Amino acid sequence: MPAHRRRAPHHRRWTARALLGARTMPGARTLLATLSGAALLAGLLVAPTPAAAVESPVDLGTAQTYSLLAGTSIANTGPSTYSGDIGTSPGTTVSGFPPGIVTGDIHPGDAAATQARVDLQNAYNDASTRAPTATIAGDLAGRTLTAGIYKATAAISVSTTLTLDAQGNPDSVFIFQIDAAFDVAAGSEIRLRNGARPANVIWQVVGAVALGATASFAGTIMGLAAIAVGAGTTVTGRALTLNGAIALSSNIFTTEPTVNLGAAAAYSVLAGASVVNTGGTTLSGDLGVSPGSTVTGFPPGVVSGTIHSGDAAAAQARADLQTAIGDAAARVPTANLSGTLSGRTLTEGVHHASAALTLGTELVLDGQGNRNGVFIFQLDAGLTTSAGSVVRLVNGAQASRVVWQVAGGVSLGGASTFMGTILGESGISIGNATGFTGRALTLGDTVALNTNIFITAQPVNLGSAGSYAVLATTSVASTGISTIGGDIGVSPGTAITGFPPGTLSGSLHPGDSHAAAAQADLQLAYNDAAARTPTATLTGDLAGRTLTAGIYRAGAALANSTTLTLDGQGNPNAVFIFQIEAAFAAAAGSSVLLINGADASRVFWQVVGAVSLGATASFSGTLLTLAAISVGADATFAGRALTLGGAVALSNNVFTNPTPVAGPLTATTSGASLSAVVLQGIETQYSTGTSEQWVIVDDRGTGAAWTLSVSASVPTSAAGTIETVPRTLPAEGLVIIPGTITAGADGGPVDGISAPTLALSETAQTLITTSGPHRGSYLLSPSFSLAIPPNAYRSNFTGAIDGSPLNPYVSVLTFTIS
Repeated sequence: MPAHRRRAPHHRRWTARALLGARTMPGARTLLATLSGAALLAGLLVAPTPAAAVESPVDLGTAQTYSLLAGTSIANTGPSTYSGDIGTSPGTTVSGFPPGIVTGDIHPGDAAATQARVDLQNAYNDASTRAPTATIAGDLAGRTLTAGIYKATAAISVSTTLTLDAQGNPDSVFIFQIDAAFDVAAGSEIRLRNGARPANVIWQVVGAVALGATASFAGTIMGLAAIAVGAGTTVTGRALTLNGAIALSSNIFTTEPTVNLGAAAAYSVLAGASVVNTGGTTLSGDLGVSPGSTVTGFPPGVVSGTIHSGDAAAAQARADLQTAIGDAAARVPTANLSGTLSGRTLTEGVHHASAALTLGTELVLDGQGNRNGVFIFQLDAGLTTSAGSVVRLVNGAQASRVVWQVAGGVSLGGASTFMGTILGESGISIGNATGFTGRALTLGDTVALNTNIFITAQPVNLGSAGSYAVLATTSVASTGISTIGGDIGVSPGTAITGFPPGTLSGSLHPGDSHAAAAQADLQLAYNDAAARTPTATLTGDLAGRTLTAGIYRAGAALANSTTLTLDGQGNPNAVFIFQIEAAFAAAAGSSVLLINGADASRVFWQVVGAVSLGATASFSGTLLTLAAISVGADATFAGRALTLGGAVALSNNVFTNPTPVAGPLTATTSGASLSAVVLQGIETQYSTGTSEQWVIVDDRGTGAAWTLSVSASVPTSAAGTIETVPRTLPAEGLVIIPGTITAGADGGPVDGISAPTLALSETAQTLITTSGPHRGSYLLSPSFSLAIPPNAYRSNFTGAIDGSPLNPYVSVLTFTIS
């Protein structure tokens, strides 16, 4: 196995206090014990009451949970992603999943789909019988329509852009009654403005519906005939048909649109008055100030993009930021928040807080497998995070789809990790050494930075697949003397040939559990890369081009005939993701050249088709593919060749496996309150209690084992004003029972995790041990028992026995995870 870098142990001091106090009870003593740690206060989630709309929305009933519902069949090709259910009724045919990903459930002709079809029929009848407010005809391109019911007696099309303007009313309803076919051209867009919501846009269509390739569509289609969705088209809404089939190709369906940042999207930092930096901050995008012009601290800070001090570009970005804030603020909340975000796990939606929010420890945003889920936080006041706090994204949640619209000031504590784009109206202060995946944009005063790193895209988390240089589903075959830096694995197949004479620094995993776990993690990584929002498109031959960090999508096959240069622009955290919907071929002798800090560990090639690297080629990055990979004779590879759907063929190659992009290994604990005990002085008695949930997170990406150790100081009650002698209880009388450990939303298997009951002592002992591969998050809620011997003294007190404050017994528990 290759050597893994050992991260510094994570230490967390956790204080346990036991309060033993006398009560005025003849012949008895009362003991009250509490264990107090960093208690986590959850905010209250309350569903909002929607405001009344002028035109009532169409009630979809149970069909509302469906992204796709067809009368006969659903056929998908490519890595499509659907945020809801999919189903057919009365038909039963559903194909193309996988590679398609469904966040909800698949209902092929079952009772749920049958009921959804009944509800769809009712919704269709409702929409079709509403009284029209206007008529439309022909091509709607270039038009802007406000809320209403639009009737078309013949076929309708959109050749470029149709804008639906809610005029500031998020409850506006748009219903289109189309008595014939509906065609949306390739590359066209249904654009929603000023609060218009996809859920309130209904397309009731009698004829066939065709959405062209790479179009951007919004609203719910309720049809009677077939629906065809072209390659690469995104739909914010649903495709539902009573009688026809649905054909799909590498599409993305989601329910809440992202916030359009316009020109502000290019900025890592944008302020109204000034940007002030201290230390070696690195920004991956532009930096701007408008209407002010003050920028200080660059250098030593480094900006990969351009600095715009009060120029026209910054003014335009500010105007677009104002529009984005208006958009985010106008979204209809799906939940309310209050207090602290610590210890919370939130799913996609619009979360509103009428007062200031805080984050002391960790907030988890769970995409639930939907890489296109949108998280919008509407804060009517400020946001404060503590030093070392973490906003953590799991199960496909993306920083680019997390928006914090904050009316008050924002203060991020030092050495913390933050995710998302802040759309502010006041000052933003970012503490020393805080990492930021996203943007800090404000209309207000100053953005203050201090040795921060801003990146706009996260690297793809490979999980346990990160230790593999080569991973296949059927076989790995090498000829010649290949030299492989890393593991080689196959799953579910078992065939690995050519080693020896080939050599490897890691281990061979022919169809074992380690390879199976790596394949599972590879599927998650592939889905992540495939669903990222593209920043640019590519076609043809990449030879001679120089590309900066970004997410590049190609709808057809790509090639590299000579040299492709990837320029990190001085940012060692620059991420390059290539989404290729067909095959990829690198010619013999070609190369992928990395310059100015670009790193092979942050270059990812997500490829639907086969990959062919020619002889003597020099390649950089990680291949995440659905088909076979062929590496020509004497080609060199700084990266990994990983496939979910084929074999890998090698020939006298050299693989240098870059260090996986590692996250932290952390343990977050909380306190417990132990039960009160009436001391009888006859036999040992016990005070017990259960802790709130602990969260252990392994984001190292290696799958390596970890250990959590704990020590406890002797429970001691300090001397008081009356009893001047300190009192103690035996440390071994405090027992921790870890209980059941479960995997979090992104956790790996729990097999091989051992957590026995442990009597604590002043010497560190192992509480939890693992044997790999383990990754992601793990959850437990330990319980405690404190033994009280018959001769135990009550706690010291500072005044009279009757109700005066007592000095507590205190035990400090120290945890180390490594």
